[in-house]
Amino acid sequence: MQLSLRNKTILGIAVIEASLLLLLVLTAVDFMRTTLNDGLVKRASTITTLFATTAKDAVLSYDLASLEVYCNELIKNPDIGYVRVINSDNQILAQAGRAKLLSSTFSADEELDLVSDGIFDSYTLISEAEHIYGQVQLGIDISSIEQSIQKIQKWTSGIALIEMFLVTLFSFVLGTYLTKKLQGLRQAARSISKNVTGGEYSHSKIEVTGNDELSEVAEAFNKLVTSLENEHKRKEKYQNELETLNRTLEGKVIERTSLLYERNNQLEKSNQELHEAQQQLIQAEKMASVGLLAAGVAHEINNPIAFVTSNLNTLKDYTETYRLISEQLLTLSPNSISETHVLQINKLLTSVQDAELAYINQDTQDLIDESIQGLARVKSIVKDLKQFSRAGSDEKQWFDINTCLTTTLNMVSGQLKYHCTIEKQLNPVPKVFINVGKIIQVLTNLLINAGQAIHENGKITITSLYKNNHVIVSIADNGSGIEPKHIDKLFDPFFTTKKEGVGTGLGLSISYGIIQDHAGELTVDSELNKGSCFNIILPTDDKNKQLMETSNEQ
Repeated sequence: MQLSLRNKTILGIAVIEASLLLLLVLTAVDFMRTTLNDGLVKRASTITTLFATTAKDAVLSYDLASLEVYCNELIKNPDIGYVRVINSDNQILAQAGRAKLLSSTFSADEELDLVSDGIFDSYTLISEAEHIYGQVQLGIDISSIEQSIQKIQKWTSGIALIEMFLVTLFSFVLGTYLTKKLQGLRQAARSISKNVTGGEYSHSKIEVTGNDELSEVAEAFNKLVTSLENEHKRKEKYQNELETLNRTLEGKVIERTSLLYERNNQLEKSNQELHEAQQQLIQAEKMASVGLLAAGVAHEINNPIAFVTSNLNTLKDYTETYRLISEQLLTLSPNSISETHVLQINKLLTSVQDAELAYINQDTQDLIDESIQGLARVKSIVKDLKQFSRAGSDEKQWFDINTCLTTTLNMVSGQLKYHCTIEKQLNPVPKVFINVGKIIQVLTNLLINAGQAIHENGKITITSLYKNNHVIVSIADNGSGIEPKHIDKLFDPFFTTKKEGVGTGLGLSISYGIIQDHAGELTVDSELNKGSCFNIILPTDDKNKQLMETSNEQ
C-alpha cells in the first residue's frame, strides 16, 4: 500500500512517540519494581534481624514459651505469612503463621522477580561470639506489592494511550497543514509530466503565498518550469539543426566506412605477411640448427651405411660361392652316373667343404639382421631430422615431453657425445598440450647452446619432473656460464654472446616466444665459469588448450 506524505508524517510521529512512551513505561515499571524489591529486601532483613536479636536470649535459655509469644506477636502483621525459629540442629523451637506455608520446605529468596509462590522467604542467623545457635525464618506476603505494580502498569499504560491519541491528533493537524502546499506542487508536477511532450508549461506554474520554506520551494519550482520551457525551445532548435547535420553526415559516414574497410583489409594483409615472415624466421632458425647438426647427423648416418656396405660386399662373396656350386650341380645328370660324374661329385664335395657353407649360412643371417638394424637407424635419424626441419603447423596435441627429449637427443647426440657426456633423469610425467615440432625446436636450441658452452670433458644433465600441475624440463651444463649483465638481454632478438658466424641471436628469442604461446615459462639460472640451467615449465591442465582455442578464434 502506497502512503501519502501526510500519512507518512502522522505515522512517523506516532511511531516515534509510541517508541518513547513504551520506553518510558518500561523504565518506570522497572524502576518501581526495583524500588519495591529493594524495600522488600531491606524490610525482610530488618524484621528478621530485630526478631533474631529479640529471640536470642530465649533461644540461649531454651525458653520456648517466650519464643511462641514472640512468634504470635510478629504474625499479627497482616503481610507476615509465617515465622519460624529453629536451633543449630534444624529443630523447630517455635513457629506461627499459615499451616500451608509452615509445611512447605524453606528456600530463601534474593529478589522479588524470583518469587514463585507469592511469599518472599528470608532468614537471619542467631549467633553469639561467632557461634551459631539457630536462625529465624520469615515469609512476607508480596500480594500487595504485586497489586501496586499492576496499578502502576495500568496507570502508565493509560497515560501512554491518552498521549498517543493526542499525538495522533496533533500529527494529523500538522501533517494536513504542512502538506497543503505540497498538494499544489504535486498537481503542478503532474501537469508538467502531461504537457512535457507538447512543450506547454504555462499552466504548470503555481501561486506563491507566504514567506515560509514551502513558498521558497514554490518559487524554485516556478523557476524550474520557466527553465524547462526555455530548454524545450532550445531543444527544438537544436533538433532541427541536428537533423540537417545528420543528412550531411550520412554521406561522410559512408565515405569513412569505405575507407575504414579498405584500411582493415590492408591491416589484415599486413598481419598475414607478418605471420608468414614470423614462420619463415622460425623455419630459418630451424634450418640454422639443422646446419649445425648436419656434420653430426652425417656421421651418425655414415656409421650404419658403412657397415651395411661392408655387409653387402661380404654377401656378394657368399653369393658367388653359391653360384659356383649351383653351376657344378647343373652339370650332373640325374639319369646316369659315369666316372666323369663321380669326379664332378667329388669336386663338388671338395668345393662345399672348402666354402664352409654352415658358417656362410649362419653369418648370412647375422649380416642381414645387422643391415636391417643399420637401415632402421638411418630411417630413424632421417625421420627425426625431417620432423624437426619441416615447416610445422600450429596444431597441438596431448604428448609426452619425455618422447620429445628422446627424439631431440637422437638428433644432437652426434654433435655432443665427443666432448661431453649426457646424463638423463627422466621421470614419469603426464602429457602436455603442445606443438611437438616447436617444442623439439626449443629443446634442440637449448641442447646445442649447452654443448657450445662446454669446451671439453663437460656434462649436460637433462631432468624432467611433475610439480604443482606443471611439467618441468631442466637442461643444465657445467660450461662457461653467462655474465650477470647479459641475463636480462638473453631472450632479446638478435642478442648473442657467441662469436660472429656461430649464432644468429634468434634461437633463445624464438624459444621464449614458443614457450609463451604454450602458456608456459622459460627461465634461466647461470653462474659465470660454473654453468647454466634452462628450465621449461609447461602447464598440464586445460589452460594451454583454452589459450590455443581463444587464439584460433581471434
